[in-house]
Amino acid sequence: DAAVAGGFADPERAAVIGGSHGGFLTGHLMGQHSERFRCAGLRNPVLNIALMVGVTDIPDWCYVEAYGTQEGRKRFSAEPSAEDLAKFRAVSPIAHIAGVRGPMLFLLGAKDRRVPLDDGWR
Repeated sequence: DAAVAGGFADPERAAVIGGSHGGFLTGHLMGQHSERFRCAGLRNPVLNIALMVGVTDIPDWCYVEAYGTQEGRKRFSAEPSAEDLAKFRAVSPIAHIAGVRGPMLFLLGAKDRRVPLDDGWR
């Protein structure tokens, strides 16, 4: 809004791009505020935390992202419960896929240890 108000951005041509956690945020923006962006680029995005938790090298991040720092650290487990998996999906961009209106370019890395390739394919 500030960039548009300052004359630095054209609201009809605004795009958003992010990688890894920035891709997670970009996915949320496109799913929840798609009318504000013409298109998006997502590099190795986290799209569904429930798919990530069992294969990432930072599974604790999944809990912290879903529950907040204190609660996430307290709940962290190598074996997430069904409740945890449902919460992970609910706070992920995939939960807002129906709201996406613009095109999105996905740049996926097969050797990313943090974000599984399968998350982007789905």
